[in-house]
Amino acid sequence: MTKTLKITMSDGKWLVDIFSQANDSGVYDLIHPNDETDVSLNEGEMYGFRYSLQGKPGTTFKIELGDDVLAEGEIDKSETASGRGVV
Repeated sequence: MTKTLKITMSDGKWLVDIFSQANDSGVYDLIHPNDETDVSLNEGEMYGFRYSLQGKPGTTFKIELGDDVLAEGEIDKSETASGRGVV
């Protein structure tokens, strides 16, 4: 199945990756300035995600995969945000 990976962030730079145990190309799926891309996922397979963002403090962000929100928040005074999780 194909889903759209999307980031909403008004200002800053980002790297976002979707990966599985069997398929991690080492290439980020979403790299600034691109804010949307299609990713292919296999039904029944577990996937993880990781992201690294840089921006001005107070900048909000939202990372979505299809209809699911993977991460949402605000850049703090360190001017960075990063995280990971399971899709």
